[in-house]
Amino acid sequence: MKKFILPILIFLFFFEFVSIIFTKFELFLINEKPKYSFEEKFKHDWIEKDKDGIIWHKKNYSTRHISRCFDVEYRTNNVGARDDVDYIKNSSNKTIMLIGDSFAEGPGVKLDKIFAKIVEKKLKKKVLNFGNAGTEPYTQYKKYISGNIDYNFDELIYFFLPQNDWGKLADINYLKSENNNLNKKIFKSRYVVPDLLARFTYSYNFIRSLYLVLNIKLDHGYENLSYYIKDKKTVDDTIKYVEKIINVKQGVKSYIIIIPTIFDINFSKKQNYKNLYWYKKFELLAKKNSSILIDLMDYKDYNKRHLYFHTCDGHWSEYGNKFSSEVFLKIRQKN
Repeated sequence: MKKFILPILIFLFFFEFVSIIFTKFELFLINEKPKYSFEEKFKHDWIEKDKDGIIWHKKNYSTRHISRCFDVEYRTNNVGARDDVDYIKNSSNKTIMLIGDSFAEGPGVKLDKIFAKIVEKKLKKKVLNFGNAGTEPYTQYKKYISGNIDYNFDELIYFFLPQNDWGKLADINYLKSENNNLNKKIFKSRYVVPDLLARFTYSYNFIRSLYLVLNIKLDHGYENLSYYIKDKKTVDDTIKYVEKIINVKQGVKSYIIIIPTIFDINFSKKQNYKNLYWYKKFELLAKKNSSILIDLMDYKDYNKRHLYFHTCDGHWSEYGNKFSSEVFLKIRQKN
């Protein structure tokens, strides 16, 4: 056994050295520098609940989110939105209202690089960002829309994330699952080794890049989830609140942006979703309400799918925010 230890150590050393060189010159598909640290810092301390248990951000608050692949400060304004400018009701200036969950909020990305700020800078028109992680259409309508119609917005952008926006019914059904706790333990345990490799080695860039080149799928059981949901009651219960959101104010031009995760993108190679009940319902909803439906899956580059998201987190990276904002701006210009 001992005679194999030295050759193995030499190989690992050489493998790591070569990976450092390849990463430095960005020769891998993923070229991320390890942090050499277990440091994590984010207690969700900027979140508070109202008397109804609905979450939102604390007002005029700042906190820091440190993860394996990003280190970002979050700040909120006078109403608790992630922004560096206060929001004023009944302003004479026309604005854009953005409603959504964490993808609108922009986890792990600096403020000036998130979707809202990119659009705002390009259009020179204020975007009111009412995105908040962990919310879905029911909560978004009750908390962030119905009480904010006094803002002078003439456009509304609604982010819909099929992976976890299918209303409370889908969440309840999942929580009732007998295997839920076991699934959580399995999910956490399967990422212990990859997390260690990502934090302390350059070699993991090779491993992740190889997975992408070989097109290895790590997603299973997506046949009735996210973009591929088949539960009609859940779809109907969710869409009625989406419709309330886009119709909250008369004379407002609305956009519904459907957001795929990397799992949706991977699974799209296996199955077409556009003939499914939920997608047909969204098409009818958009047509009925003169809303513009934007499915980002139509514009993604499959070979660049890893660039849209953080390597340590399923949310948009800077690249993903830039991509989605450019798609929106292009379609808005045409309409």
